[in-house]
Amino acid sequence: MIFDYLEFDDIPQVNATCQTFRKVVKEHKYIQELSYFARLPQRFREQYRKIAPWQKKSRHSHPFAIRESRNNRGTSFRDRIIKDLPQMSALLCLGTLRRMESCPAYRLVPRHKVTLPQRDPGEPYNQTEAILDFCLSPSSRHLLFYGRYLHDHRILTRDDRGQWAEEHVNWPDNSGSRVITGANFSACTNRLLTRCSEGYVNTLRSANRCWEEVGKETSSIHKVQFSPSGKYMVTCNEDDQVLLWCMDENNNNWLKMKVSGLSPEGFIGTVQFSPSERYLSLHTLNKRTILSLDDCGVWSAQHSILIAEDCSYARFSPVADQLLVCIDRKPCSPGRVAIHSPDPSGKWQETVIFPTFFPLQFSSSGQYLFAISDAIRGPMPCEDLLLWHRPENWSDWSLNPRLSPESSSASRLESAIRLKHDGAVYQARFSPSDSHLLTTSYTNWRGTGTICIWEKSQAGTWSIQTIIREHTPATTDFSLSGLHALTRHSSMVGILGLNDQKHWSLKGKIEQDGIIKACFNPMSEHEVVVLSRTGEGDMTNYTLQVWEIRNADTQD
Repeated sequence: MIFDYLEFDDIPQVNATCQTFRKVVKEHKYIQELSYFARLPQRFREQYRKIAPWQKKSRHSHPFAIRESRNNRGTSFRDRIIKDLPQMSALLCLGTLRRMESCPAYRLVPRHKVTLPQRDPGEPYNQTEAILDFCLSPSSRHLLFYGRYLHDHRILTRDDRGQWAEEHVNWPDNSGSRVITGANFSACTNRLLTRCSEGYVNTLRSANRCWEEVGKETSSIHKVQFSPSGKYMVTCNEDDQVLLWCMDENNNNWLKMKVSGLSPEGFIGTVQFSPSERYLSLHTLNKRTILSLDDCGVWSAQHSILIAEDCSYARFSPVADQLLVCIDRKPCSPGRVAIHSPDPSGKWQETVIFPTFFPLQFSSSGQYLFAISDAIRGPMPCEDLLLWHRPENWSDWSLNPRLSPESSSASRLESAIRLKHDGAVYQARFSPSDSHLLTTSYTNWRGTGTICIWEKSQAGTWSIQTIIREHTPATTDFSLSGLHALTRHSSMVGILGLNDQKHWSLKGKIEQDGIIKACFNPMSEHEVVVLSRTGEGDMTNYTLQVWEIRNADTQD
């Protein structure tokens, strides 16, 4: 990552240059910096590598963004480049996280706020339309505030100095506003994909401090969902015809893709793409169909799973093209839990891992399967959270055909790792690396609860690291680096921080009424985005605010 920023004056001097580089690396302890980077979760490292080239080109204050003039070529390699290495964006990011980790307390300062009035929510809408939401671009430099509850939308952009400002959208029909009901930023490109209330899909590009429309799909679209990368789109028209689209090479227009073997049934739920985006799961009326993308760019229906309407749970593994399907009990069937995955020939296989319904989920990095206690049925205590290591081969988890379903379920439950709590667990969140687990549980009817943070040792055993007793939050989640956790209820956002890899504590909080949603800015972890609702008389407003985390001991 460092050498990507360097340039050599004379090829024969490369060896001497590397020797100088080695000495300065030792002097400035860059090995420790890179070791710190290496211990952060893989998801954080991968996301940062994706945006590093983009940052290098756009960050004009970066010492390696602009080449030195020839008049300065006489300056020694050491003085001209190595001395400026601490200014690299990657090391700046690491330095910020390291300083945050050692800081005992935070002070949260409001940085930017935008407020929009509520429009009439009485119009009918489908489940894939966002009522109210915000989304961040992969680089975390763009932020979209949108939803069908709003009269308009807002796009915020963060500059190299960390300042947020609104950017206008130049719609071609000269409309001053537009209700956006679905959106997704394309990965590693400055493209924003939106669906408006009129049913159009627009492709927007950032240029000259505003956004221009570079593509528009005007087909009658009733539902739309984008793939995580923004490369693919699934739409459904009013006749329940499902279409798949691919973004062209210029990232401007949508191209219709061929689909074979798909029966003409409208999908009623969400579309899920696998991590590789070569498979997708489509939920129709009474079955779930898996489509596969071949090398010729054709989607074909490969596998169908019969289910009862609204009675199943299905999620792809976060790291592999494997679909976890939990089919609920019915009067004539006990249900089941199975893993569906393609074999080397591409044919999908089902491996039943529970002979009855059981509410299993994947952990953040897919290393575990777990079940939340308040949804567990059976003789086990409701205070237990159950974990299982994901097997290397799912065939190792195949059930013994000689055992009854009851015996097979009991055997599987006995093999679980049990994390005991004082009350019934109703929420569990793994850190991105699966090294920490945050659980929330009720301890009495007044809503007072316990937040527990569990740590996994190098030997793989789990133990409670921190216990915080307070009003139980509505949601909790970890930051992308895994060094912070966020808790939220309607009147407070709490920031939990890990201190030198040892202890967790409440380092800072935001107190205000009507909080709806809150999250960290993934690649700028010293920022928190909060969405809230306020009312005055008959007027209801929604506010999106960016807060900056600072050291409690420093002044503005």
